[in-house]
Amino acid sequence: MNRNLFSVLILVIIGYSLSDCEKTDNRIKFFLEDIPVDKYYTFEIIDEQFMDIYGNWRLDSISGGFFGTGYAPNFDFLELKETGIYGFIRHDTILEFGKIQIDEQTTERLKITFFPDNAVDNIFFYDSEKYIRLAGKDSLNLYSPCCDRYNYHFVRVQ
Repeated sequence: MNRNLFSVLILVIIGYSLSDCEKTDNRIKFFLEDIPVDKYYTFEIIDEQFMDIYGNWRLDSISGGFFGTGYAPNFDFLELKETGIYGFIRHDTILEFGKIQIDEQTTERLKITFFPDNAVDNIFFYDSEKYIRLAGKDSLNLYSPCCDRYNYHFVRVQ
């Protein structure tokens, strides 16, 4: 009887340990933390009303293109870091990082261009010129300035 109780106790402990391993870590991992904030600019390039773009964003969908259906994504996350630093991430790997150039910044809109510093794939981000639109603090949309190009829709990672 003691032996059966001991066996059940061991199985419960092992089961609990295995189920604990499957829990996801809720902390946000920052991939660009080793890149110095003054790598590209010595000052903040984004105006105050657009500062909420900074953070980690999970790709939710891609729309647009000739048929409006987008394409299969080749990255999972976009990280935007202070002073105009960006990174595209797939499966815990930085695919591309670089600087954001401001093309237009008014009180209503922000137009940027992504300039890669490094790129793993030959063609990664098909269309580097985008308008940024925030929908609250949890949704980020990158829209193409012209027709038949791709739009990217993100959700903030909490």
